[in-house]
Amino acid sequence: MNKQKVFTVMVLIYILITSTGAMAANQVVALTIDNMTCKMCDITVRKAIENVDGVIDATVDFESKSALVNFDPDKTSIDLIVKAATLSGYPAQIKPE
Repeated sequence: MNKQKVFTVMVLIYILITSTGAMAANQVVALTIDNMTCKMCDITVRKAIENVDGVIDATVDFESKSALVNFDPDKTSIDLIVKAATLSGYPAQIKPE
């Protein structure tokens, strides 16, 4: 009975450690996006960014001309995300804080 409790606690600790590590691995970057002139522009930018391997999701806002991108830094970089937006016709830069 004691061995089963110890095993259960060890499994729970393992799950806690590995799930926390997986969540901490992602990063979010805020970008400014130039040349957006209509609501279709933000869809084009979002699709271009989301097509980058390693990007988990992207939210692009036409009104503020900005984007928030959630990505895995082990699979992609901010430079590649910026390049994808820029190549789609909408130059992007890291948003100043």
